[in-house]
Amino acid sequence: MTVPAIIHVLEKLLELHNGLLELSRKKTEAVKSGSIDTLMTLIAQERKQIRKVEKAETERIKLVTEWFTANDLAEEEHTITMLLNRMETGQLKTKLLDITTRLTEVITLLKQQEGLNHALIQQSMQFVQYSLDLINPTIQSITYGSASDKQNESATQSLFDSKA
Repeated sequence: MTVPAIIHVLEKLLELHNGLLELSRKKTEAVKSGSIDTLMTLIAQERKQIRKVEKAETERIKLVTEWFTANDLAEEEHTITMLLNRMETGQLKTKLLDITTRLTEVITLLKQQEGLNHALIQQSMQFVQYSLDLINPTIQSITYGSASDKQNESATQSLFDSKA
């Protein structure tokens, strides 16, 4: 009876990860358009979705552990792959394999999308830093003469004017 429950939890995880993938795609568009408010809203939604994923993952771990215990396989690693290897061929095994494959594909897509988001944010941060550097140039780039002349001159000047 635990295999159908495991399949149900995996379907729930698939649905949640599809939601995360959609949010990730929306984040990409928000970064491209420079909409910080939209990005912040999407990040808040993403946090809620991640909490749901964590809850479903905890349930999945519990159910898989129960299956291994019920089948006297407690000493083995409790993974879906090991469960599939131990199951006899049938409709439940096919369904479990299908949902596991689809979940893996969605997680891979999500990882790629988040990698793109990370790269876009890094690029945006580099552009902002470059823009700030243009607005607020260094002292050496403003002054005339060589930098070594200015350093020598500043070394001879005191912080306080003692002649006053």
